[in-house]
Amino acid sequence: MKEGVRFRYALFLALLVSEILHLSLDIGLFYAGDAKPYLISLGILFVKDALACVAAGAMYLLIRRQLQASAQPDAPFWVAPEDAFKRGASLIALNVALIAIYGRLFEPSDFNPEDEILAVAPQSVYTAFKTHLSFLTFGAYLLAMFVVIERLILFRRARNTKVNFILMATSLALGAVATFGARKGDALNLVAIAFLSVAGLMMIVNLFRLSWILPIRRDEKIRALFLAPVIIGGVAIAMNALRIDEHFAAHSFAVSIFLKGVAIFCSLYLVVTLFSLLFYLPASEAYERKSIEVRNLYAMSKFITDVLEEEKIYDSLVGYARDAFGASSLAWFDLHCPYDETTRAGESAAMAKLPNLRWKNQNGCFKTVAQQNVSLDEIHRFSSKAEFVWREIAERASVVRIDDVKNDERLGASPSAVKNFLRRFKRDSNSSERIVSFIAVPLVARNKLMGALCVAKDYEHGFVKEDIELIATFADQAALAIDNARLIRALIDKERLQQELLVAQKIQLRLLPQTQPKASGFEVDGVSYPAYEVGGDYYDYVPIGDDERRIGVIVADVSGKGTSAAFYMAELKGVVQSLARIYPDSPKEFLCRANETISRGLEKGSFISAIYGIVDTERKSLHLSNAGHCPAIVVQGDEARFIEIKGLALGLDKGAIFSKNIRETRIDLNEGDVVVFYTDGVVEAIDKNNELFGYWRLAEVARHSRRKSASEIKNDIFNAVNAFTNDGGAVRDDLTIVVLKRLAA
Repeated sequence: MKEGVRFRYALFLALLVSEILHLSLDIGLFYAGDAKPYLISLGILFVKDALACVAAGAMYLLIRRQLQASAQPDAPFWVAPEDAFKRGASLIALNVALIAIYGRLFEPSDFNPEDEILAVAPQSVYTAFKTHLSFLTFGAYLLAMFVVIERLILFRRARNTKVNFILMATSLALGAVATFGARKGDALNLVAIAFLSVAGLMMIVNLFRLSWILPIRRDEKIRALFLAPVIIGGVAIAMNALRIDEHFAAHSFAVSIFLKGVAIFCSLYLVVTLFSLLFYLPASEAYERKSIEVRNLYAMSKFITDVLEEEKIYDSLVGYARDAFGASSLAWFDLHCPYDETTRAGESAAMAKLPNLRWKNQNGCFKTVAQQNVSLDEIHRFSSKAEFVWREIAERASVVRIDDVKNDERLGASPSAVKNFLRRFKRDSNSSERIVSFIAVPLVARNKLMGALCVAKDYEHGFVKEDIELIATFADQAALAIDNARLIRALIDKERLQQELLVAQKIQLRLLPQTQPKASGFEVDGVSYPAYEVGGDYYDYVPIGDDERRIGVIVADVSGKGTSAAFYMAELKGVVQSLARIYPDSPKEFLCRANETISRGLEKGSFISAIYGIVDTERKSLHLSNAGHCPAIVVQGDEARFIEIKGLALGLDKGAIFSKNIRETRIDLNEGDVVVFYTDGVVEAIDKNNELFGYWRLAEVARHSRRKSASEIKNDIFNAVNAFTNDGGAVRDDLTIVVLKRLAA
């Protein structure tokens, strides 16, 4: 069994035992006859007061624990104010009815108020049972009301509120204890008077702790206005008409002092509450509206972090705005759609047919994307005569307010003062126009107009300064939310594109040679790094013939960078693989045919530079032709020279001019000779001072590394470029290096 349950059982047992013993004493005193004075002299009244105090204390703790256990977790009130008034009214009626019924069912043999004997013991068994019934029912009611009022007083308490209440309750209890052994009619001693005086003073202090009244709803205040008098009247009837206070005194004079004090305090608190309810009632509507505004602002701010879908933000913004201004208000959101160059060129036909288009100019348009309590037809009728609203927002991003649509000069009206005055007294019930007063607030984030939040009401002058501030706050929150949603969406799109580009990069790398070719007496090695994820540089080794005596080496550079260059690079590979075997003897003829094929697919302004050589492993020679590409470097002995060959880039001309200008040459390669092919990304790499890596540095690196293998020469060139750009420099273009070296015998 849980400890809390055991404690409640112990309290109930204490209440039951003390009441049984107390009732036995009362019945015994009734039958004692002439022995009553002797029993009193033995201190029987002290025993009665002690038992009554135990019973009252146990009852108070049981009621307090029960109320606390039945309350919601962390609830400021263990019983909500409205429920407390309902239960209080019903329980006081039940108490009064129960005691009245008891008096009707049993033959009254009540005491004579003038007879002092009741101060010692009941005059009959009837009186004894009624005394205990009154204590267990009405006494419990007063204690429960005392606990509930305590919770109301401690709501939003100040620093000393709890101390004041505890001081009041403690003083009242000590004043009651100071009367132990007294009987009705005895004068109070000085100690009891002192404690009860302090309790009375603290009652006055606690009477005005009513901070719980303002937050409750208007309808709850109205119900409390009717229920509070019922409770006050019920307590007065019970204490006076039913003479419950007399029975409290017969039960225990000490406990009766405490319960009478509780009854007085609770009744006075309810009287003050009644007047406070009347005072706060007119302000309830304004307070409830402010509470709704705060809740909506909180919900909107939370919405920013939780919702990433822009369309949901539109609907929620309109919903919050309408809730803030009442169920009869109209609200909609017009999204601003700026035109880019492509849209501006072809928007007229498509955009003009949109049914939710509000306004447009050469820079953009507004279109309704969310609305509540208003149809698109109503919005269209209004926007057709109030275009200045959206023009002001688009041009100045300023708030536009219309107090009276029918009499606003900006809408072409010529208001008459007399007609306007008379219209205040006569509303046109047949009018279908519900947009009578109107306000539009722009949504701006990072100096970018996102749209306009529009709210309307069906009566004139529907918006005051506070309304404008509220809707502006909604607009600011929504603009931030929309901007965040767009940024996150852009980030997601960028991440998706990044992943797609990584896949494209892997595919493009597969288009480049995966192994080095087998060329008798020669070494070939190459590398290519795109400036972005994919690039337009291309190199390849193409076997020519079946005897592996000859091999084609090509290095090409598509104009531009990125995905478009990568597509052309892939197309070039297919052309190279197709034509290399068809034209195995002449690199010039190969490039002419490649130009004719490539030119058909290149867009205007695009071209491809290429250098193509055919290595003859038997004759130890290189036939070379250049189509507008960087000159190859040949290192022979201790000399490095550039092989400059005339030629146009692929795609600049489709036929005759290209063929007329292209040339080819033959280079005999001795043992240890090195040929370096590259793209302009190598020579155009810059350092921190924007100085180019240049041709002469490339030639020097190749010359100094000539005794190394082709792979090592390639690495030396690449490392030299990296070292050159390492401290604040950059490689601004795709970078490709291919090294051909004739081996020693």
